Amino acid sequence: MKLKSIYIFALALVLFTGCAKKLEVENNTNPGIDDIYSDPTSVYGVTSSLFYNWYISSQTHSWSPAMAMMTMADQGTSSWLNSGMYDLSSEPRLTFDNSESYSYANIFEHYWEKLYANINTSNDILKVLGDGMEIGTIGSNGKGEDTKMVEAMAHFIHGISLGQIALSYDRGYIITSETEDPASVELSSYAAVSAAAIQSLQKCVNIANANNFIIPNDWINGKDYANTELAQLAYSYMARFTVYNSRNATENDAISWQTVIDYANLGITSDFEIFLDNVNWKNWVYHYTYERDDWVRIDARIINLMDSSYPSHLSSSADPGVATSADARLGTDFVHDNVCPFKPERGYYHYSYYLYKRLDYTFSNPAFFPEFYSNELDLMKAEAYVYLNQLSDAISILNSSSRSVRGNLAALPSSATKQEVLDAIFYERDIEFFVAGFSIGFFDMRRRDMLQKGSMLHFPIPAKELNVLGLPIYTFGGEDNADGINTSNGGWF
Repeated sequence: MKLKSIYIFALALVLFTGCAKKLEVENNTNPGIDDIYSDPTSVYGVTSSLFYNWYISSQTHSWSPAMAMMTMADQGTSSWLNSGMYDLSSEPRLTFDNSESYSYANIFEHYWEKLYANINTSNDILKVLGDGMEIGTIGSNGKGEDTKMVEAMAHFIHGISLGQIALSYDRGYIITSETEDPASVELSSYAAVSAAAIQSLQKCVNIANANNFIIPNDWINGKDYANTELAQLAYSYMARFTVYNSRNATENDAISWQTVIDYANLGITSDFEIFLDNVNWKNWVYHYTYERDDWVRIDARIINLMDSSYPSHLSSSADPGVATSADARLGTDFVHDNVCPFKPERGYYHYSYYLYKRLDYTFSNPAFFPEFYSNELDLMKAEAYVYLNQLSDAISILNSSSRSVRGNLAALPSSATKQEVLDAIFYERDIEFFVAGFSIGFFDMRRRDMLQKGSMLHFPIPAKELNVLGLPIYTFGGEDNADGINTSNGGWF
C-alpha cells in the first residue's frame, strides 16, 4: 500500500511552546517548508529543538506505550487503567484492541505520529541543506561548521526516530530527504526500517568525524557535545537497534554479534544523561511510574531474581515480607512497602510490595536523568562474546561491571557455562535498566522468548493510520494468536 498518511505526507514541524525561548524566529511554533527554505535562522532554531521533540514527545511523555510495555515485560506492575498498563498486562494476555474507539488508542497513535513528525522535520532540514543553504554564524562555530552541525544532528534524529519505529511496530515507512514522492513509499518490515535507521546514524557519524563543532548545551539539555561525542552517541544507538530489534530468540541468535562489538567499542564511555529542569524538560513516564508509589511497583519477578525464596508471581494479597539478597542493590535501589494500593478484583498477580528508589530525580527535584548508561554497552559486548564463544572475555566484563561495582556480588568463576554467563548478563540488565532508555526490559524479554504467552511482540500500525491508508484493521496479542512471530508463544513462568 502506497503512503497517504496524514502523519507522514504532511511536512509539518512539531515544536513545543516550551522551547520558544531559544528559537529566535518569527514563526517558532510551526514553521513550514517555505519558511525553512528562506530563513537559515529558522533551520538552526528548528534543529535546536530536534532532540527535545524526540525525547519529550515520544520517549518520556505519558502518551507513549512505554508504561504498557513495562508492565507487559513484568518489570513494573500496576492494576490501574492508565496508559494501557492494566489492559496489556492482564492474565491471560488479551488481544490488543487496535481501534480508534479504544480508550487508550491515542497512546499508540501519539507515538507513531510524533516519531514520524521528527522524521519529517529532519528530512525538511536535510532537503534545504542539500539544496545549498548555509546556516552562517548563528552559533559559536562559524560558517560551514554550523551547517555541518545541523546536518549531522538532522541525520541523528532521523536515525533514532526510525529506529524506535522499527523497535515498536511491525512495519513502517522509510522516508528520507531524497524521497522524491512520499506518496509512492511502500510499507517496509521492521528489519528494513531498522537497517535504514542505522544508515542514517552512519551518515551522522561520517559528518561528525569529518568536521569540528560543539552542539550547544540546550540542544541536549545540560551539556555541550563535541562532534566526536555525537558520533559516539550515534554508534551507541546503532548498537541498541542492532540488538533490540529481534522479535524472538531465533532472530537474537542470528544477530551479527561482531558488529555489535564494533559499534559498542566506538560508543559512549560515560553515561548519557539529560538535565531535566522540570520546566521544559520532564520525564513524564518516570513520574507516573516509579516516582509515584501508588501507580507502579516493581514486579515480584524482579525481586525473585535477587531472592530466590521470594515468590515471583503473587496469588493473594498477603505480603511475602522483606526479601534478602547478597546483591547490595536490593537495599540501594528498592524499598519494601507493606501496603499495596492496587485493586484485588483486577488480579493479585499485579500486586507488589516493592518500590524503585535508585534515582534522586522527581518533579520537585531537577536532576540529570539517564538515557543511556555506558554499562549497557558493556553488557551488550559481554553478550556478544558469549555468542562468539569467547566466554572468558564475557566473564571479564561481567566481573568488572555493575555486578561487582554496585551489587558487590562474588565474581563469576572462569568455569561458568554459556548459560550461566547469559543468565548473569540478563540478571544485570533486569536490575540496572529500569528507566534508562525506552522499554529496554520489554525488548530484552521479547528477544529471549520470555514475554508471557499471548503478549504482543510489537504493535500494529495504529487504526487511525490504517483508516487513512484504506487498509484493513489488524492486530496482535492473545493466547489464541501466539505464533512466536507477532505474538509471544513463550513465557517466563
